[in-house]
Amino acid sequence: MSSPGSARSRATGLFALPALLCLLLGSSASAQATRTWVSGVGDDVNPCSRTAPCKTFMGALSKTATGGEVDAMDPGGYGTLTITKSITIDGGPSAGGILYSGTHGVVVNAAGATVILRNVAINGGTTGLDAIRILAADKVLVENCTIQGFTGSGINILPGAGAVQLVVRNTTVNGAVARAPTTAGETSGGIQVASGGAVIGNSQIASGLIGLHVLNGARVTVNDTTVVGHSGQGVLAVGGAQVTLERAVVAQNGVGIKAEAPAQVRISDTMVGHNTGLGLDGPVVSFGNNRVAAGNGTDGSPSTTLPQN
Repeated sequence: MSSPGSARSRATGLFALPALLCLLLGSSASAQATRTWVSGVGDDVNPCSRTAPCKTFMGALSKTATGGEVDAMDPGGYGTLTITKSITIDGGPSAGGILYSGTHGVVVNAAGATVILRNVAINGGTTGLDAIRILAADKVLVENCTIQGFTGSGINILPGAGAVQLVVRNTTVNGAVARAPTTAGETSGGIQVASGGAVIGNSQIASGLIGLHVLNGARVTVNDTTVVGHSGQGVLAVGGAQVTLERAVVAQNGVGIKAEAPAQVRISDTMVGHNTGLGLDGPVVSFGNNRVAAGNGTDGSPSTTLPQN
């Protein structure tokens, strides 16, 4: 014969069972996938699986685990994006897109995180502000992307972003009509690096106010890249910044390359030509294997020429 205490224990257990089941089911439902999918015919109420994809990058991001990946299944406009954790956004072979206007396309505010944007077409439609705006991160990789139609910067690392490292590969950055800056330190052009450092390779930076603007002691290395068609400077280094150009073309800008001491630009195997103003201006160090000629308003000359080893 069971005691009254045992009966009460069994009753308590029976009442607790539904609550436990609800808790377990809720935990399962809120679990995030390591890989999710978006489609032009998807819906953000879906689980973002391959067979039930989401509609927007932002909708899929909320259902993707830290360090996971969001993939586009087909070409489409997948909306603006604010990234707060390590993630890979891959537009796939059809280069899934972000079409935006009057605001920023992608905002990265993810201290300590690694963010990868790959195969994404970002279009500001001639009224968008920054295409990629980096407030905080550890590493940001932009690979095989097309960035166009912006009036701010194609990629903008803000002064307070810390020691972020940016890598840009196989990417085209093509601005819209330049506008006057609305915020201190803002430019209108291609890539601005106002903190940390960057490596830019096999890319094109075209059309805007300034092509590559490096400041606040940031360090940038550029190789196999064309900087063309900016009304101001193709490359501008200020505030102690250090820029190295290797196998680059800087052409058809107002001024080709300008450095303001104590900033410095080093050039090797680089062509500077067809700029309407100065080709070279300020502390620009040459390794003696460059070509500064062909239609600059004034060619200018390196402040220092280093011997080749």
